[in-house]
Amino acid sequence: MKLHVAVDGPRDGTPVVLLHGVSGSSRTYDWLPDEVVRGRRVVRIDLRGHGRSERAPDGYAIADYGGDVVAVLREVARRPAVLVGHSLGGVTAWWVAQRHRELVAAAFLEDPPLYMGELDEHERNGAVPVFPVLIDTAARWRADGVSQPEAAAELAAGPLGPTSHGDALAARAYALRAMDPRVLEGAIDRSTLAGTDTSSPVDVPVFILAADDAMGSAFPTRHAERLARTHPGVEVVRVSGAGHSIHDEREHRPAYTEHLTRFLAVHADGS
Repeated sequence: MKLHVAVDGPRDGTPVVLLHGVSGSSRTYDWLPDEVVRGRRVVRIDLRGHGRSERAPDGYAIADYGGDVVAVLREVARRPAVLVGHSLGGVTAWWVAQRHRELVAAAFLEDPPLYMGELDEHERNGAVPVFPVLIDTAARWRADGVSQPEAAAELAAGPLGPTSHGDALAARAYALRAMDPRVLEGAIDRSTLAGTDTSSPVDVPVFILAADDAMGSAFPTRHAERLARTHPGVEVVRVSGAGHSIHDEREHRPAYTEHLTRFLAVHADGS
């Protein structure tokens, strides 16, 4: 599996590995400010079937995504990395930390759908009906030759336009045009997340930045309560008023940056 991996920063810097959500790409992190990236070895990965990475002939299960990230860590990280993941990327970070403790120093998860692979939770997941619409939209853009700026303008005119940064809309337009539609089919039929293990220990520090329940969080309060019973060491902070893509939102990006900066100061810099 050929993955597009961008590595920036000093070779001796602490590796910080950025993992995007389903139907996204590594471009969703291009905006990160100097206080996040300075002095660190920043690794941005296009997950299989996304961005400039290869499409997978054998599917898109969480173990596939996780195995790919493990391979990247072994190749480019000279010591345990801090994993930063949004949505699917957050579940992938959890999977890697759970199974490869030696490769991971800590994990920062943004609204991860840790329990959405369960049948009952999948049926309650409000994002699932949106995924076929995204597949159809991306197919129409490709068929009609819609450019990335035109696609971004269409997104800006939609429901997320007023709340999202312009760079987020551009990154989203790029990612939807580039993705393998099957990455969303796995989200629709539950196969991507069905193998998520929420019971076994995760022995590295984990911080979850969760969206507001009322805004369609993928990690709602009922999930946080369940996780507290099995993994009491995981810290969860919920951002009032924030939607699923906290880092994309004009109002809530500062909160995301603040929490991520603080987390990296402790777990990437050892302070």
